Amino acid sequence: MSRKMAREDAFKLIFEMNVTDISPEECIAYLTESVDSGNEMWAQKKISQSDMDYISEIVNKVRDNKEALNNLISSKLKKWTIDRISKVNLSLLQLAVAEIMYFDSIPDKVSTNEAIELAKIYGGEESKGFINGVLGAVLKEKEVIK
Repeated sequence: MSRKMAREDAFKLIFEMNVTDISPEECIAYLTESVDSGNEMWAQKKISQSDMDYISEIVNKVRDNKEALNNLISSKLKKWTIDRISKVNLSLLQLAVAEIMYFDSIPDKVSTNEAIELAKIYGGEESKGFINGVLGAVLKEKEVIK
């Protein structure tokens, strides 16, 4: 599995956490059980240990820093509140912002581009531009802080 696919799986788990409020541990257990049992959505997955490590780390990082991530995202919204953002877009933003803020080994451009690509697949018509705008504002702030 590539990092791109692992990121997509992490997004799905973060989305599930946002929709159902289940714990990261339950999400990871569900993913593992689903892969092992041949669940249709996950049946073709061959998840390496490094992929599972990344997925676990990012999902836990989002959970542990959810308030800070949401505050940062909220501060970049124009004419929106975080409660009005679709769960898909919120999950993509949380994933990308967590990578940008906490994963120095992942280039910011990769996190941004991957979130935009996932928005094209899972988001609405406006998602790509919305995600790009919010992440662009986050990156500008990050550059100022450095």
